[in-house]
Amino acid sequence: MGKTFSESWHRIAGLNVQLRPQVRVRRQYFRGERWYLLHDPYNNQFFRVRPAAYAFLLRLGPKRTVASAWQTVLEERPDDAPGQQDVVELLSQLYASNLLYADVPADTASLFKRYKKRKKREATAKILGAMFARFPLFNPDAFLDRIKPFSNLVFSRWGLILWVVVVVWGVSAVVGTANELIAQSRRVLDPGNLPWLFLVTAIMKTLHEYGHMALCKKYGGAVKRAGILLMIFTPMPFADTTSAWGFRERGKRLAVGFGGMIVEVFLASIAGIVWAKSGPGLTSDLAFNAMLVGSVSTLLFNLNPLLRFDGYFILTDLSGIPNLYQRSLKFLRYLAERYLFGLRRERSPAEDKTEAWVFAIYGVAGAIYRFFLFGSILFFVWDRFLLLGVIMGSVCIVAWVLVPMGKLVNYLASGPKLHLQRSRAIASVVGIALFLGVVIRLLPLPHSVRVEGVLEAERASSVTVGSGGRIVSLLIEPGARIEEGQALVELEDPELQIAIQEIEAQLAEARARMRKALAEDPAAQTVLRGYLSALEKRSEELEARQVALTVVAPHAGWWVAPTLEDSLGSWISRGSLIGDVVDTDSFEFKVQVPVSRVPEIVSAVDSPAVVRLDGQPWTRLKIGERSLVAAAPESSEENRDGGANPDEPAPSFEFKGAIEESGDATLLHGLRGQIRFSLPAESAWIQAKRIWREFTEKRSSV
Repeated sequence: MGKTFSESWHRIAGLNVQLRPQVRVRRQYFRGERWYLLHDPYNNQFFRVRPAAYAFLLRLGPKRTVASAWQTVLEERPDDAPGQQDVVELLSQLYASNLLYADVPADTASLFKRYKKRKKREATAKILGAMFARFPLFNPDAFLDRIKPFSNLVFSRWGLILWVVVVVWGVSAVVGTANELIAQSRRVLDPGNLPWLFLVTAIMKTLHEYGHMALCKKYGGAVKRAGILLMIFTPMPFADTTSAWGFRERGKRLAVGFGGMIVEVFLASIAGIVWAKSGPGLTSDLAFNAMLVGSVSTLLFNLNPLLRFDGYFILTDLSGIPNLYQRSLKFLRYLAERYLFGLRRERSPAEDKTEAWVFAIYGVAGAIYRFFLFGSILFFVWDRFLLLGVIMGSVCIVAWVLVPMGKLVNYLASGPKLHLQRSRAIASVVGIALFLGVVIRLLPLPHSVRVEGVLEAERASSVTVGSGGRIVSLLIEPGARIEEGQALVELEDPELQIAIQEIEAQLAEARARMRKALAEDPAAQTVLRGYLSALEKRSEELEARQVALTVVAPHAGWWVAPTLEDSLGSWISRGSLIGDVVDTDSFEFKVQVPVSRVPEIVSAVDSPAVVRLDGQPWTRLKIGERSLVAAAPESSEENRDGGANPDEPAPSFEFKGAIEESGDATLLHGLRGQIRFSLPAESAWIQAKRIWREFTEKRSSV
C-alpha cells in the first residue's frame, strides 16, 4: 500500500491504457499468498502483481480512464486497493517494458524510442558486465522438441534410480583416495593439462545447460535462446529457461533449477569411477578433470546463492522472494535515502521484517563475496597472463568504481527525489567520505606478517641403509619409542657373506706366503706386505658393511616408518631411506624466507608470534627462542619469473622459532602451518601501499 494520493497523478489520470494483447496471465502462490504473473512471450519477461493490482489492470480499457478504473477498485476493495503512487509506479514499469497499449497518436514512435532505450541499456550492461557477458546465437526450441522423447526417458523415474546408483557408486569409488586426489589436483593447472581442462569444462557445461533445457521442455516451457556466456573472458554455453518461472508448481521450477547440477553430478560420478579404475595417463587426467568440474565447481559456483547462477534462482523460489538481488540493492538504497538523506516518505521494498533482514544480509554478504571472488580471480589471471590481467583490472575499475561514482554524483546533483534534501544528502556523502579518509589515513589498525613454514622436531634424523641387502626382520615395530643405538632393522646380503669368506681365505694365503718369504726370499717381503695391507683394508670395509646390515637408531625418539612393513623381504640399495627417528620432546617452526621478505621478517623477528597448524585452525602455538640465518640458496619461483639470471638460485634465509606452549594441539614432525608476527599498529593507508608495492614488484618484476 503506497500513498493514497500522488503529485504525479494528474499526468496519467486521464489516459486510456490497457495491457497489450500478447500479455499472458498466470496465478501463482508465493509464501502462502496469491499473486498474478504477467508474462510477455515476445521478450520472455515476467512481472508479479498482487490481486488488488491485477484487479486494477483488468478494469483498464480503451473507454475507461486510469482515474475511473482506480476509483472503481478503491470502492470495491477499500482495504487493499493500490494507492495513486502505486498505480503511477506500476504503469510506469509496464509502459517502459512495452506491455501497455495507449490510444494516443505518438504511441508507435514512443514504442520504438523505448525499444532503442532498452537496447542501449542492455548494451551498456554488457560492457560493464564484460566478465559475464551473454551472446545469444540460436533458438534451440525445435531441436529440443525432436529429442523430447529421449529427454523424457532420461529425466524419468528409471532415470532417477540410475542416477542414484551411479552417484553412490562414484562416491564409494573415490572414498579413501584423499592422497591421490590432492596429488593430482596440484597438477590441474599445469600447462599440459589446461587444454584438456578447457575442453572437458566446455563439454560438461554444454550438458549442464541441456539438463536445464530438457526439464523445461518436459514441463511445457519454451527455450528460445541459447549461446555463449563469457565467464571471466572464458566462453561457456548458456540457455535461457526463463519460461520456467511461469510454471505454477514450485516443484517443477526447482527441478529446472537443479537440472544442470543433476547432469553434472551424474557425469562427475561416472568420471570418478573411471578415474579410480584407470592408471596414470590421458584417460585418468580427463576423468579427473570431469570429476573436478562436475563436483567442486558445481557446488562452489552453480549452487552458491550469492552469485546469480542456479543456486540464486533456487533460493529465490524456495524463499518466495523473486528478484532478490535487485530488491536487496533497492533496500540498501532505501536505508541510505531514508535514514541518511532524510527522505522520510520513501517506502521500503521489504514487505515485512523477515524480508528486511533477508535483504540486508543478502545485499551485504553478496557484495562482500563478489568483491573477494572477483578480486581473487583478477589476481589469479594477473599472475599468469599479465596483459589480460591489466585489461580485466581496467574493466573492473570502470565498472565498479568510476561508473558508480558517476551515478552517485549525477544523483546528488540532479536527482528529483532530493529536491528538498539535496544539501543534506551532499553533506552526508561528503561527511562519510571525509570520515573514511581520516579513518583510513590516521586510525591505527592491527598489523601482522604471515609466513608459511613447517613444524619440525629439534632432534629428527632420517634413517638410511648403510649397506644394501634384503630386509629379513623388523627388530622394532614402527611407532615405538626407541633409545640411541638400539637395533631397528636387520638385513642380509648373501653375496657379502661370500665376499667376506673369500677375503678371509685370501688373507690366510697372504699371511702364509709372508711367513715363507721371511725364510726363503726376504726381497719379496715388501711386495707381499703391500698386498697384505690392501687385503686387510678390504676386509675392514666388508666387515663394516656387515655391521651396517643391522640398522641402529642415531638417537632416542619415536621410530617412524609407515611403509617399512610392506618392504619386508624386499631388496633395498645402499643409502635408501627407510624411516625417521623423531624426538618429540621439543619442536621448532622453520620458515624458508626469500630475500625479498627478509626486511619484513627482520623487523618482526623479535615481535610476539604465534603459529597456526594446517588442519588445526584452533591452534595457537607460542614461539620462544628464535633466529634468522642465511640458508642454502634454492631455485625459487620468484627468481624464475624474472631477474638478471633466471638460472641462478635465489638467496634465502631460514627462520627458526622454538615452540614454547602447544596447548591441546597435536604436534607432528613435517606438519605445515603459518606463523603470524604481531607488529606495531599502522593505518590502513600505509598497509595498503605496502601490500600494493609488494604485489606489483612480485607480479610485474618492477
